[in-house]
Amino acid sequence: MSGPSDRRFDLNLVEEAAPPSPDNVWRPSFVSPTGPLTVGDSVMKNDMTAAVVARNLLTPKDNRLLSKRSDELAVKDSLALSVQCAGSVSNMAQRLFARTRQVESLAAEVMSLKQEIRGLKHENKQLHRLAHDYATNMKRKLDQMKETDGQVLLDHQRFVGLFQRHLLPSSSGAVPRNEAPNDQPLMPPPSRVLSSTEAPNDPPPVPSLSGALPTAETSPKQPL
Repeated sequence: MSGPSDRRFDLNLVEEAAPPSPDNVWRPSFVSPTGPLTVGDSVMKNDMTAAVVARNLLTPKDNRLLSKRSDELAVKDSLALSVQCAGSVSNMAQRLFARTRQVESLAAEVMSLKQEIRGLKHENKQLHRLAHDYATNMKRKLDQMKETDGQVLLDHQRFVGLFQRHLLPSSSGAVPRNEAPNDQPLMPPPSRVLSSTEAPNDPPPVPSLSGALPTAETSPKQPL
């Protein structure tokens, strides 16, 4: 790469007037002293290529305007252009720095969100495991309750059958003798049942004493 001392710019160089285009369209041609520029030439690595490109970016009218200026005015314009370029580059650097900080902040936020997502995924797995265990436990309890309900229903049916066979009277209305309770007294026969007109507390009739005891008239006199 050539240094600044190797540059040989001819400020008074005037580009030859190109023949006017029939459609009035400007078609710049990047021609260097060594020939036309190729796709292998680099503006970033070769100052001469950069100067050729910069010079040929000006339109023919701009070249004519610049050729009419004095050297002092051209230098002032160059200095002003250099300052403007430096300010523009500085502003762009500040913008890029701010964008870099913003990108770094967004990257940190993305990392934080990724960690939060990993934590939420882990918590989701734990909740899924707890829900599965709870569902399994509830299913087992429901199965046990169904078995218990079935056993209770069978016991109820067995108890009803025993109650109907042993405690309730049969279809004839008589209670079996061996199944009659022992603590209940037997009913008396109907012939000995008192009628409603009889008083159960009336005393029995007193027998006549006429023939039971001797009277004073019939008893023999006893000797004194």
